[in-house]
Amino acid sequence: MPSFSKFLCDSDVKKQLAIKSNFVQHPSASRRGATVYFPVVDVTSETSWEFGYYVRRNGHQKPVFQGEWQDYRRVKGLKVDDKITFWADHGHYRIKAQRKIKLFGQEMYGVLP
Repeated sequence: MPSFSKFLCDSDVKKQLAIKSNFVQHPSASRRGATVYFPVVDVTSETSWEFGYYVRRNGHQKPVFQGEWQDYRRVKGLKVDDKITFWADHGHYRIKAQRKIKLFGQEMYGVLP
């Protein structure tokens, strides 16, 4: 079952990916101002990416993914309104990227290779 899904916005695509506050379950994740790196595996290619989890010390304290997030976005060709789904299972993280397509007049999301 997915931990969460998100439609990408402009800042997710151009800068860093804002994520749910309680998604990352890592011992160091509670330290504000420190980046924690861990692998996130793409479900279609089984490729592992080192995403950096970061929460600012001050100001807006929404957690974000950095690190290889931008590399992943470029390789997948992700754009605004594409959909990503994350799963977390005992400290292992997986991601799936999808794009909106129209098939027989119906809008749906197809998995990006």
